[in-house]
Amino acid sequence: MSRCEFTDLDTAACAHCRPPPAEHAPELTTAARWFHAVYPGACADCGSPFTAGTPIRMQTPAGWIADCCDTPTW
Repeated sequence: MSRCEFTDLDTAACAHCRPPPAEHAPELTTAARWFHAVYPGACADCGSPFTAGTPIRMQTPAGWIADCCDTPTW
């Protein structure tokens, strides 16, 4: 078992000795189901305003995406 010279921990348990995480880790995105907006708002993708009744869906982490930037799949 080797020990870190800086923290004196086992190198397998030491954050100082571990390699850095991958630079381009995939970003998690999830898109919820489509529904009709109850309130007016703005599309998180393009900034275009939408009115109540417009098909929208939540896309994490972006925000509310309207039908101007994506095709609703009912």
